[in-house]
Amino acid sequence: MAGKKSDKTAKAAKTAAKPATAKRTVPKKTASASKAETSGKTSRAKAAGKTLIIVESPTKARTLSRVLGAGYLVKASVGHVKDLPPSRLGIDVDHDFALEFEVHPDKKKVLSEIRSEAKSAREVYLASDPDREGEAIAYHIAMELEALPRPPKRVLFHELTEGGIRTALSEPGEIDVRKVEAQKARRALDRIVGYTISPLLWDRVRRGLSAGRVQSVAVRLVCDREEAIARFVREEYWTIDARFRPEDVRVPPTFLSRLDRVSGEKPSFPDGDSAGQAVERIRQERFTVGEITRSDKKRNPSPPLTTSRLQQEAANRLRFSAKKTMTLAQRLYEGVDLPGHGPVGLITYMRTDSVRVSPEAAEAARRWIRENHPDALPSRVPAYKNRKGIQDAHEAIRPADVARTPESLRASIDPDLFRLYDLIWKSFMESQMAPALYLQTTVLVEGDRGDVFRASGRVLKSPGFLALRGLSSDMAAPGEEGSAGEGEDRLLPPLETGEVVTLEEVTPDQHFTEPPPRYSEASLIRELEEKGIGRPSTYATILSTIQDREYVEKKETRFYPTDLGKAVNSLLVESFPDLMSVRFTARMEEELDQVEEGERGYRDVVGDFYTPFHHEVEKAKKGGMANLKKLEIPTEVPCPVCQSPMNRKWGKNGPYLSCSRYPECRTTRNFTEEDGQIRIVEEALPEGEVCQACQAPMVVKKGRFGTFLACSRYPECKTTRPWPPKPEAALTPVDPALAPVCPECSSAMVQKRGKFGSFWACSRYPDCKGTRPMATGLPCPVKDCKGELVPRRGKRGTFYGCSRYPECTYLLNGEPVKDPCPDCRFPYRVRVGKKSVELVCPNEACSHATTGG
Repeated sequence: MAGKKSDKTAKAAKTAAKPATAKRTVPKKTASASKAETSGKTSRAKAAGKTLIIVESPTKARTLSRVLGAGYLVKASVGHVKDLPPSRLGIDVDHDFALEFEVHPDKKKVLSEIRSEAKSAREVYLASDPDREGEAIAYHIAMELEALPRPPKRVLFHELTEGGIRTALSEPGEIDVRKVEAQKARRALDRIVGYTISPLLWDRVRRGLSAGRVQSVAVRLVCDREEAIARFVREEYWTIDARFRPEDVRVPPTFLSRLDRVSGEKPSFPDGDSAGQAVERIRQERFTVGEITRSDKKRNPSPPLTTSRLQQEAANRLRFSAKKTMTLAQRLYEGVDLPGHGPVGLITYMRTDSVRVSPEAAEAARRWIRENHPDALPSRVPAYKNRKGIQDAHEAIRPADVARTPESLRASIDPDLFRLYDLIWKSFMESQMAPALYLQTTVLVEGDRGDVFRASGRVLKSPGFLALRGLSSDMAAPGEEGSAGEGEDRLLPPLETGEVVTLEEVTPDQHFTEPPPRYSEASLIRELEEKGIGRPSTYATILSTIQDREYVEKKETRFYPTDLGKAVNSLLVESFPDLMSVRFTARMEEELDQVEEGERGYRDVVGDFYTPFHHEVEKAKKGGMANLKKLEIPTEVPCPVCQSPMNRKWGKNGPYLSCSRYPECRTTRNFTEEDGQIRIVEEALPEGEVCQACQAPMVVKKGRFGTFLACSRYPECKTTRPWPPKPEAALTPVDPALAPVCPECSSAMVQKRGKFGSFWACSRYPDCKGTRPMATGLPCPVKDCKGELVPRRGKRGTFYGCSRYPECTYLLNGEPVKDPCPDCRFPYRVRVGKKSVELVCPNEACSHATTGG
């Protein structure tokens, strides 16, 4: 691209700066039309006489194409093709809550291709996922294909194996309109809540916040748990353990027991003194073996995995987030590339709350158990009962083919996919195996002064499903049967009633009651499921959303509410008690299920919700919801500058302390609150960091986007810069004496980094908003011009021009690189193309590749 002389107009310079290759390029409109025409002909040629199958994901499409072969054409919609408009409510609340669905701009091309291919296809099958969202996708695509002479058919792929695919295609059905209505109802409720409450939060708290019908209740659970922890009062208590030895030498030679009764009553030791007195009494006693109870106990395997339990087990065992678990499970369902096989679906559909297993899958599992663990084969197929009110449309999550053991796939799939598949495969196989059988023994050891100790132990008689983990009756798992562990999992020596035992030691142990634990991903999912909030398919989204919105944060493995989360939750609970009620939210989920079952209509459910909700919204708008932006709460914390009391305020970055003498004193401080005590967070002084504008020390402050450095003379000096500095964002130190002066007020300028890179800004900002681009250090090549190249921002992105513009109009549409041309020794070359690393010479007179012509 050629630079032009300074005496020519800017328009001429821009015209000359067009790439030389443009002359050889086919006009865009003609090329696009030609391409579209060719694409349309090719698509229709491919689809002619074939069966068209429309799925959601490209991965699923590849798997189906491999299995079905040349007679089928599989097209992916890549999710929803229609949705409510992003810029308005999209619900006509005055006319039966009609939804205004429109084609997503990114999906117009996809829909056009689907219509084109459907016209010449022999049959059209809609095979989106077998759930409410999938049914809605199928419905919207069907509406776009209304002009077809034969309406599309609906097929449900519960597993992407050859048998499962062929069976589904042989049994096509119709779109389940009731499922579509249930999805519409959920979408309408969520949109009404989000688009109505969010503006209130913008006005009362800060812009950019949002509320969700289900997510807000999940935040409330986290906040309520935090409040319960804060209210908790720890209490002390003591227990007493004793170790006894039979008179004969036996294995094990001693056994541990715990004090269970004192004169027939449960022992209670609130402090060390009372426990110590009991210990002294016990040491004087003689002990004999009292009642011995032996019984067989079964340990049943867990039911097959549902979506909720899969997320919980993956969180507990594999430390996977719910989002990661569902992403990996989706890949396992849609198909994983296996050497020699191509994409193969390894598990059944992963969104289900049913523990039902098909007879064919149960029989396949029994064949494998019979061949590999015959002793663990139950006499009949285990039966598991679904919870009340669950949707039983899909089987439990299981391997699509039990013959594909995890070990056979270890070398063929990614480590995380392997770990999740291993969990699913073993969980399913264990659920089809016999229970483990233990011999449990309980022994009472009685003292002659009324103290009774209890000892328990158990021995594995038959491993049952535990055999899959490599356990046998003579091998104990860590922390389970065997070894002298705590609680129930220990061996006892053979004892007889009336036998004298010797007290080896007695130990008092101090304990404290524990507050309720903070939620982990697994426990929060379990809580949501037990309380009927959301559905298994939404749990991962709920947990991701409340973190993305900064309402909760995860520290290690536990959820903590943020200050923002606490504030928003408090406002919503006060202004919308029904919406934030756990019971109300659960009832709404039940009503959505009733829509799917045909017991209630879409308009009835949405209308019953909207009327009282709208009343609460109007009340909140008229002053029923507190305005945190205007709220000032007096505190007893003295201002570190003038010693006046400070007020607690709320800003866009959260709560902070501000001097009550504002605006005479503008001192502000961040703070922490522990046990009701407010403590100022002292501002750190990084060594050697000084303000570029006034040379005063810089202090570390915390803002919406993290920590940063600010001048300690604020508000007289408002200079800031990132902290800690990122390597790629580090600014080259500049001597203040060499810094340019502001073109607006002639004050010194300082370096800053913005969205489009480094630049010079006036040190008097925001009183003066003068800026200058940061020079590249490369001279303008125009003869007799004293300027240098600087980056500028235009409609089409960043370009480089002379710093003396408009006197000099030289410009480049590429990034100049200090790399001399090998032919003409021009001092720099230009990087061209978005993905290319090609460097070309900008000198028109050079025979080397140039940027202009």
